[in-house]
Amino acid sequence: MIIRNFNHILHGGDYNPDQWLHTPGTIDRDFELMEKAHCNTFSVGIFSWSQLEVEPDRFEFGWLDDIFERCEKTGKKLFLATPSASKPAWLAQRWPDSCRVDRAGVRDRWGARQNSCFSSPGYRERVRIVNRKLAERYAHHPALGGWHISNEYHGECGCELCRHRFHDFLRKRYGTLENFNQANWSAFWGHAITDWSQVEPFDYSTDATALDWWRFCTEVIVDFFQMEIDAVREFSDAPVTTNLMGLFPTLDYWKFAPLCDFISDDCYPTWLDGDTEREAASVSLRHDMHYTMLGKPFLMMESCPGIPNYARYPKLRRPGEFEREMLLALGHGADGTMYFQWRKGRNNCEKFHGAVVGHDGTDQTLTFRRVASYGEKLERLSGLVGAEKKPVTAVIYDWESNWAFGQCNAAGGNQVKQWEATAINHYRALWNHNIDLAVIDSEQDFSHYKLLVLPMLFLFKPGVLERLRDFVEQGGTLVATYFTGYVDENNNCFSGGNPGGAAGRELFGIWNEDFDGLQPTSRQTIVWNGRRYPVEDYAELLHLEGAESEATYGDDFYAGTPAVTRRKLGKGCVVYLGARTGMEFLNDFYGSLLKEAGVEPVLTGLPDAVRAARRSASDGSDYYFLYNLTGTEQPVNLPATMTDIWNGGEATRCVTLPPNGATVLQFKP
Repeated sequence: MIIRNFNHILHGGDYNPDQWLHTPGTIDRDFELMEKAHCNTFSVGIFSWSQLEVEPDRFEFGWLDDIFERCEKTGKKLFLATPSASKPAWLAQRWPDSCRVDRAGVRDRWGARQNSCFSSPGYRERVRIVNRKLAERYAHHPALGGWHISNEYHGECGCELCRHRFHDFLRKRYGTLENFNQANWSAFWGHAITDWSQVEPFDYSTDATALDWWRFCTEVIVDFFQMEIDAVREFSDAPVTTNLMGLFPTLDYWKFAPLCDFISDDCYPTWLDGDTEREAASVSLRHDMHYTMLGKPFLMMESCPGIPNYARYPKLRRPGEFEREMLLALGHGADGTMYFQWRKGRNNCEKFHGAVVGHDGTDQTLTFRRVASYGEKLERLSGLVGAEKKPVTAVIYDWESNWAFGQCNAAGGNQVKQWEATAINHYRALWNHNIDLAVIDSEQDFSHYKLLVLPMLFLFKPGVLERLRDFVEQGGTLVATYFTGYVDENNNCFSGGNPGGAAGRELFGIWNEDFDGLQPTSRQTIVWNGRRYPVEDYAELLHLEGAESEATYGDDFYAGTPAVTRRKLGKGCVVYLGARTGMEFLNDFYGSLLKEAGVEPVLTGLPDAVRAARRSASDGSDYYFLYNLTGTEQPVNLPATMTDIWNGGEATRCVTLPPNGATVLQFKP
């Protein structure tokens, strides 16, 4: 379980009582409403530094003491945040270098949040001080459930301190200037470096340095994260986490996971008309990744119970959508669903962001009633706490590969590169077949899986190619797409051609000669199993070198040449998709491949509009989550008698999902 000796699905959210200290009765009312909403866990102190340390070394903990005491009396738990995400004005005034410097060399003024330089000695020391004070005071309080370290870490700084650290990072990585110059292909445009201080991190023309910069930014923030944890750990052994942001593009979250006792994430889907299936798949990919990171349940730390105020179309949840969104998280491995935020503030940039309690301060709003109804039902799911997922199919999502591809001045620009969308679409096609899924990076153990998918794994890290070969030889099915294996860990193209140089070509049994970037007016298709499917954006010119052709191009000068190939190797096989297709082909292709690989769906015989997820509890029970992706009722016939614990506990062989609805079934063999 996420919180020790607290056998409940966590339900609550970000709570900011320090915003209401001068509004009599508000906090009393909050705790009354928390009971009505069946909330049991809250995260506090996230942006409270200026309320906790009003000036250097003058601390005021009275208001936070009160919240801890109230939670202890009412049986609630708190994740106490370290407040580093938003430094006080006095800190920026006394330590100006705590504010970041942008890429143009201009130092930011104090304001907003997450705008601090992680290298600033003054900032780091003040963070250590406030963290130690909090941990010393609350380490043994019965209401403490864990530590919420900072909030949504992100950003970069180009100050001289950070530049010096970056040069040290490069010196450690490469050892010598000669190695650095070779890795950076520095004869290009006369970029040979004779001193580490000459390296310019924001030179758009040097792909390896740009890749190293994002590696460095992750390392700097992970180091800061560890520093914060160490300060807390001097007094407290309660579990620690920091809230991630899904597929946030500029941090490698795989590097954060080992420091966390559990993973937490912020998730804000929009459910726009016509986009439900893609959005649900995208959300499920994130959840599966966060479960996979530590191989155990995670916490959805933030979600929106109402309207996300920053959305292009701030659309209210339609009936069923809110509950389905929460159950998507639980079905894919969460042991808690929490909200940003508990109560709407009265001013500033988030005053219209959705919250459980609105500006009216009552329990009468549609949002509050939905949350309360959901919270009441959650109390039926205590047996779900700690339940496992057991996937045998995995999709790789690798930040360094994405950075490398994004930096390359080729392939049509980021509007068509779409590495994130490609990963989502391949995951989505597998998810559409209702199978258990994992999302991993290329440095994880592959041996747990029957089927492994590499969507645009542009960069091969050292040892990855060898481990892929071993996976296949031991009986695995490997699928790779266009733009796989083009560069090594330094963003250098492989000698010997694609994919992956001579060793990669031998593994895949093909030579990828070049790619054709398709105009929107271009017509290209692939012919597979007697059917034509459209191709868009990319088509690679493939030559067979031991593989067999499974599909061919249908148009243009390379009509009839291989578009999809397969090579048998050892006990398994390697499949290569040379073109970007739509979802119709991917759904058909993966449906066929899953049967061949012996991967069974979670439940058979489901309507096309229904998706399913499964978690297995230690008592032998399986929990099945069913999701209706349409605005019409969906009757579902079950393969065995199950208990509909979400809707009252009746044993049944058939359930009817309401429009946009979801339910939870329990099966005990």
